[in-house]
Amino acid sequence: MALLGIGLGMVMPVLTLAVQNTIAFRHMGVATSGVTLFRSIGGSLGVAAFGALFSNGLQSRLVQALPAGNELPRALSPAAVHQLPDAVRHAYLDAFAGSLHVVYLAAASTIAIAFVLAWFVEDAPLRKGG
Repeated sequence: MALLGIGLGMVMPVLTLAVQNTIAFRHMGVATSGVTLFRSIGGSLGVAAFGALFSNGLQSRLVQALPAGNELPRALSPAAVHQLPDAVRHAYLDAFAGSLHVVYLAAASTIAIAFVLAWFVEDAPLRKGG
């Protein structure tokens, strides 16, 4: 979480500044609100895509890993997971970790693509005034 916070904290203001620096002053409000809008849309789509990837991976892993005749409740809290029988709990935790690993790999790939694309952003000197 700290790594994510540090990374986003260093990137978000710079992207907004880059947009504000490359447009005419009279369009500053539109450009800034556009950055915020597309950041919100991107975040929503990212959470939805990674969540779908995680839940699909978890479901397929659970179908393969659960011992025959065992079913899980529809909703599991951490306390409920600790109360599962040992074989079921271990199968669930392995499936959960495996699914989360896939999400992290997909996120790392997305970050790598964004890093490469960032090299194509045109370099513009900062403005001296309005």
